[in-house]
Amino acid sequence: MIGHATHYGLNVQDIERSLEFYRDQLGFEVDRRFPVSDVQSDIVGVDGVAGEIAFLDAGGFEIELIAYDAPENDVVHETADGHDVGVAHICVTVNDIAGLYEELTPAVEFVNAPQTVGNGADIVYARDPDGNYVELFEPPAADSTGD
Repeated sequence: MIGHATHYGLNVQDIERSLEFYRDQLGFEVDRRFPVSDVQSDIVGVDGVAGEIAFLDAGGFEIELIAYDAPENDVVHETADGHDVGVAHICVTVNDIAGLYEELTPAVEFVNAPQTVGNGADIVYARDPDGNYVELFEPPAADSTGD
């Protein structure tokens, strides 16, 4: 039987650059960091992998950043955009999307400005340093349902 999801893993080019985004810009705390071990080759099915892994606490869920130094790898997000098959995103809840958008705009690449959807929620997509999509989601106000 399947349980609950525990983490979302992202392959990144540079662990420090990604930590600057996820830790320093978005505020996630590093739970643990460690080098990629030999068993990782068996897990991912690629011989001779090396690098570093960092897990970030995302409030009852974790974001796993994996920076493989070896073997040489491909960057798959150079031509992909948000509607392409295989492109994924991670969604995090925020409580002031407009304020966060203003604060992060100088340092973070946003796809667009925050948008309000049908249920009153506000959403904006950003891209991390490797082109992965991160959705910032502000739930609708309790009174926006018309009750």
